[in-house]
Amino acid sequence: MVYLLIIVAILVVLFGVTSIRRSLITKPVFGIFKKILPPLSDTEREAMEAGDVWWDGELFKGKPDWQKLHAIPKAELSADEQAFMDNQVETLLTMLDDYKIVQEDRDLPKAVWDYIKREGFFAMIIPKAYGGREFSAIANSTIVSRIATR
Repeated sequence: MVYLLIIVAILVVLFGVTSIRRSLITKPVFGIFKKILPPLSDTEREAMEAGDVWWDGELFKGKPDWQKLHAIPKAELSADEQAFMDNQVETLLTMLDDYKIVQEDRDLPKAVWDYIKREGFFAMIIPKAYGGREFSAIANSTIVSRIATR
């Protein structure tokens, strides 16, 4: 029992005291990984240094600014996006029979595939200059979520 207490005390000191943990555990382990891992390429370094991590970075640092989060305006659909939801998405939903698709055919009916292609469901985030709809991320998410309810 005494040996167990001694081992626990050593582990508590070793992992609990920051300066001891850094010098005896973190520094040697970091050195090992530094030797094992390949160096970052210029492209990887640029990608890591580009931009910022927005509000979620504050969250993961443990110091979120809740006022900053609440100040962000609520994302809303544009008129085009709302019209697509009200018309094309609703039409698509009436065409779907989940039981028939999943249990019997194991595929969408040809009419549904044709409708999806014709109405640009696969081009929602593609810029209009390339023949897409150029919908926002919130529109894409809303449309996919609505279809998933079927």
